[in-house]
Amino acid sequence: MKFSHRCLAVALGLALFGSASFHPLDVDAAKKKRGPTAAEIAAAQQAEQERQDAYNKTIDSNQIENWPQGPQIYAESAIIMEANTGAILYNKDMDMRNYPASITKIMTALVTLEHCSLDEVVTYSYYATHSIEPRSSTIGRTEGEQLTVEESLYGLLLESANECGNALAEHVSGSVEAFAELMNQKAADLGCTNTHFVNPHGLHDENHYTSAHDMALIMKAALQNENFVRISGTPNFELHPTNKHDEITYMKNHHYMIGPYKGNSKYLDDTVIAGKTGGTTAAKNTLVTAAERGGMTLIVVTMRTASDPNSERGIPLFPDTALLLNYASENFSKVNVAANETNFSVNSSGFFHTGSSIFGQMDPLIEINKNDAIILPNDVPFTDASPELTFQSEEGSDTIATLSYTWQGQPVGFASIQLAQSKIQAFSFDRETGDPVNPDTDPSPETPPKKFIQINIRLVLMGVLTAVVVLLLGILIRKLSKHWDLMGKLRRFRLHKRRKRKKRRRITPRNRYQRTPKKRNSPYSDLDL
Repeated sequence: MKFSHRCLAVALGLALFGSASFHPLDVDAAKKKRGPTAAEIAAAQQAEQERQDAYNKTIDSNQIENWPQGPQIYAESAIIMEANTGAILYNKDMDMRNYPASITKIMTALVTLEHCSLDEVVTYSYYATHSIEPRSSTIGRTEGEQLTVEESLYGLLLESANECGNALAEHVSGSVEAFAELMNQKAADLGCTNTHFVNPHGLHDENHYTSAHDMALIMKAALQNENFVRISGTPNFELHPTNKHDEITYMKNHHYMIGPYKGNSKYLDDTVIAGKTGGTTAAKNTLVTAAERGGMTLIVVTMRTASDPNSERGIPLFPDTALLLNYASENFSKVNVAANETNFSVNSSGFFHTGSSIFGQMDPLIEINKNDAIILPNDVPFTDASPELTFQSEEGSDTIATLSYTWQGQPVGFASIQLAQSKIQAFSFDRETGDPVNPDTDPSPETPPKKFIQINIRLVLMGVLTAVVVLLLGILIRKLSKHWDLMGKLRRFRLHKRRKRKKRRRITPRNRYQRTPKKRNSPYSDLDL
């Protein structure tokens, strides 16, 4: 072979080698080119069948008579709860136990906020940073790194960073296990019945589970903390350099309805105020969302939502939630109780007017809380809701009773009956004149000290109610007595008993032979002749 031919062959070989080195075979492309195998086709068909079964699953709230019919969704379990009233507007197997994945971090944040101030410094341990699963959510913190509680919460709720959950747990309780006990205790306090946590981040564990209903209760409590709402509802956050990182760490909220994520902004909703995403292979996709619409604070929880492999990322997870929010806001309304309640006349000007200088005010002494409301379907009048009055016995509380409302047997809200704040006052009396004076005014040196009487309106009202009950019972007994002639029967019974006693005395042997001496006026009347 000529030298030139040898050079050409070597060059060709090098070219082929370089092409193979810098352009490796695309395995996925090869698979697509050859087409799916029979096993892959069967697996895809089974997955799609499971998605359709979840979609067609019975919606429990749709079985309630005259309840607005809710939409079909791909989540296997879901709920809509109105946060201020606790009313459940949509129920799809809401008590089904499921793995929560990262929506666990709502509880982690809630417990942390209840035990820490935002400026406390959290030092990340080796366990916190190295015990999380590979390729799980993280912001890349290292052992010995220091962040504040607030910065850690941003990492936890926006980027779903698992090491932040571990570090916060250790900061609060000393260990992840001790922190999980706090989480479970809080869940029990909130009324959760299908929840058990073993870690602060939600990575899979068979003993780590909850339900859509319980997650709604947890989110309801979290929404009462303004710091949680502020952090959870933030689209973006910049973490400044720390003792271990010299550069800014940029964070984005994974909830598509709060901020654009990975270029996707089609699901943005300015009514959404807070939320958290989650997802593992075992849990599938989970999502918790809170939105303010029509004066209502709506909590939507969806669990076990399978992704659509033929659609873009986020489908059907976020469309399901958008559908549920629209259903709730279009079919239900908030109704103020104080403005509509007529069965309980506490707002009557003469409800407790005595005409005295103490109680001589024309305004009522008790009132329905003006902020309390119930949730009803749009076409249902307030009068169709059924109230139940329950008296409160808690010491030191201005709440006297609670009105709990139901419609079609479903709780729809409540209202408290309480002492009117303007009527809670003290009265002072002059010994000589009895004129009331203002107890808040300091007596002058020339004025003799006054004696004050604290009027406990609550006890007065309870006394009045007791007297009314006793009076009504007396009237009832009197009417029953007249109706059945109870007093006449009682008198005849006593007369019959008296006659029987007299009859028995007449027939006893001692009475039969006893003589009663006659009266005599003679000096010998004491002799028996």
